[in-house]
Amino acid sequence: MVWVIGVLGIPWWVWIIVILLIVAIRDIFFNRHHTISHNFPVVGHFRYMLENIGPELRQYIVANNREELPFNRSQRAWIYSSAKKENNYQGFGTDQNQSEPNFVLIKPALYPFRLQEGHPVYKEKDFLPSAKVIGLRHGRKRPYRPRSIINIGAMSYGSLSKTAITALNQGSSLAGNYHNTGEGGLSPYHALGADVCFQFGTGYFGVRDEQGNFSMDKMKDLVTRYPQIRMIELK
Repeated sequence: MVWVIGVLGIPWWVWIIVILLIVAIRDIFFNRHHTISHNFPVVGHFRYMLENIGPELRQYIVANNREELPFNRSQRAWIYSSAKKENNYQGFGTDQNQSEPNFVLIKPALYPFRLQEGHPVYKEKDFLPSAKVIGLRHGRKRPYRPRSIINIGAMSYGSLSKTAITALNQGSSLAGNYHNTGEGGLSPYHALGADVCFQFGTGYFGVRDEQGNFSMDKMKDLVTRYPQIRMIELK
């Protein structure tokens, strides 16, 4: 074992013991201001060390992103990124209590509202329809206005199963909303009554040719054969 030799040839660990003994003697016999270090010599100093870094511990370990005052961590992150001209977009809703008093909710001009009975497109009073009509501006043959703002998001057949897709599609039909296929393509279980949003991604599942490229002809054929496809989403 290699010893680190200090002053007068004394090993380093001896100097550590001597320093700790001096601190302990000071804490016991000469300390008149700090009860903790007096009752717990040497180790009591760790309490004051932790107390000094307490704000940092709470900021980065204990407190959540929206708990601190006057500015929480999410607000500071937005300020920092804005000052540096970086991406300052933040998602909202997942870690905020939107039901708390004075919560600010920004409503865009197209925010949907309940239709009153007698309105030209009124169907069922329990639906909260979308205010946007898709394809109307460009003169599409079948413009589409979703019957509900709450719909089934993209989950592909390959990631679930025929039983799950069947349940989602039939439930979507009963609920009056649309069913997004996910990028795995359209299966027979997506054609059980609900309106469908057909999604495709870089794999072009269901709409690619023999060389693996996107085929507009296959897309047209798919939409023709399955009239329940009311929207197409490119991932």
